[in-house]
Amino acid sequence: MNLFTSDIDWAPEAVIEDTIELFNKYNVKCTFFCTHKSSVIDSIKSDKNFELGIHPNFLPLMNKQQGSISEAIEKVLNIVPDAKGVRSHSLVQSTPLYQTFKDYGLEYEANTNLPYKNEIKPYKLWNGLVKVMHNFEDDIHFLYNFPFDDTKINTYTNMLNVFCIHPIHIYLNTDTEQTYNNAKIHYQNPAELIKYRNTKVIGTRDLLINLLDNHNKYFDNSYTVYEYLKIEKFII
Repeated sequence: MNLFTSDIDWAPEAVIEDTIELFNKYNVKCTFFCTHKSSVIDSIKSDKNFELGIHPNFLPLMNKQQGSISEAIEKVLNIVPDAKGVRSHSLVQSTPLYQTFKDYGLEYEANTNLPYKNEIKPYKLWNGLVKVMHNFEDDIHFLYNFPFDDTKINTYTNMLNVFCIHPIHIYLNTDTEQTYNNAKIHYQNPAELIKYRNTKVIGTRDLLINLLDNHNKYFDNSYTVYEYLKIEKFII
C-alpha cells in the first residue's frame, strides 16, 4: 500500500496546480502539507481525493529570529483550520512539539524519514498523537545521488510505503541537487522554472507518474494519510 504526501513549500500556484492535475489524472489520493494561503489549495478543500495538513516552519525560531512555536502553528492552522496532520518544514520535531501538536487538536505527525526502510508502521505516542513515518523523499533521494529509475523500496506490496514528493521537484522533474540549485533563483516564476525542467534522464516527475500508473494497476484503492489511519484504527 502506497500513500502519497506532498509538502507544498511555498510553491507558486501553477506549480501546485501541476501536481494536483497529475493526481487527478490518475485518480490517486494525496495528502498535502500546506505552508501558505493558496487559491489552488482552497479549490480542493472539499475534494475527497485530497487531505490538507499543515507544514509549519520552525527554522526562524532555531535561527533566533522573531516568533514563537504557537505563532508558527497558528499561522498555518488559520489557513487549514480542519487539519488533522502536521509535518514540519525540514522535519523539525521534539518531545515538547509533540505535546504542542496534540494541544492544538492535531491527530498525527509525519516528521520521521526512514529512507528505503520496508515495513514502516505508524504508532501512538504517549499522548495519543500518532507518528507516521515516510520511507521515500525526493530530495533525500537526490542527495544520496541515487537515480530516479529506482525507488529502492518494494512498491508492489501490501506493506505500507509513504512517499514525500514536493511540487517544485515534480515541476522541474528534478534528478539531482544541481538541477534544483540551477532553477531555484526562479522559484516563484513558473514560466522561467519550466525552462529548467530536466528532460534528459528520469527524474522526480517521471518517477511519480510511474508510481501513479502502477498504483492503479496493482491496488484497488488509494487513501489519504488520515483515511489510512482511520481504516487501520490508529485513530478512532
